[in-house]
Amino acid sequence: MAGQNDLQDFLKENGSKLIAALAVIVLIVVGVTKYNEMTKAKVAAEAAALGKAMTLVYAGENSKALVELETLIQSNSLSGLSLAKASLLAANIKFQNGDFDGASVLFDKAVADAGSATLIMAAAMHGQAAVSIEKKDYTKAISQLETFIAKFGKRDGDLKARYSQEEGIDLVSTVSDAMWKLTLCYNEVGNKDKAKVVAEKLLKVYGDKPEVAAKVQKYLASI
Repeated sequence: MAGQNDLQDFLKENGSKLIAALAVIVLIVVGVTKYNEMTKAKVAAEAAALGKAMTLVYAGENSKALVELETLIQSNSLSGLSLAKASLLAANIKFQNGDFDGASVLFDKAVADAGSATLIMAAAMHGQAAVSIEKKDYTKAISQLETFIAKFGKRDGDLKARYSQEEGIDLVSTVSDAMWKLTLCYNEVGNKDKAKVVAEKLLKVYGDKPEVAAKVQKYLASI
């Protein structure tokens, strides 16, 4: 089945990239925490606590990092965005280890605690969909991906508006990836008509990206 092979290839080629990307997002966001949500002392203490785990991740010591992160999460020593970051990073590690049930719980927690932090929210929601795909729960993945696209996707494919810089700008850079996954998930559940609609929209909106155009055109030619 062409769609199934495409989905498996996508996960094989991008699964580890997703993990790395989400981890990088967490590390970046550490530097832009909204300090007005907590006292400076508490922010400093939570940053220091997270810093140890992140240092372990940088060193490739994911097992030790996971222990640190789970200890922090369970001890209730983190709150708000710090807790969301810890949950997201721990979820990434569990996902990489193939513990999809454990990752799912932590991605859900990251979503719940992300607040208005768009990057963390998007990374955690993307993680939720990735877990569903790995578990072959394509119906659930479809719902999660549609929610993700509706929340973060702002481009509409209006080239005139784009050239005049009036077209909306996506809130995160992974919307086209989500639409590609959505196409393949619809294909997996046998809804070829819906898969085609999403693929054609993907080509219209993100066809200016060569890597997107190539794989979508190949897919459309195969159905």
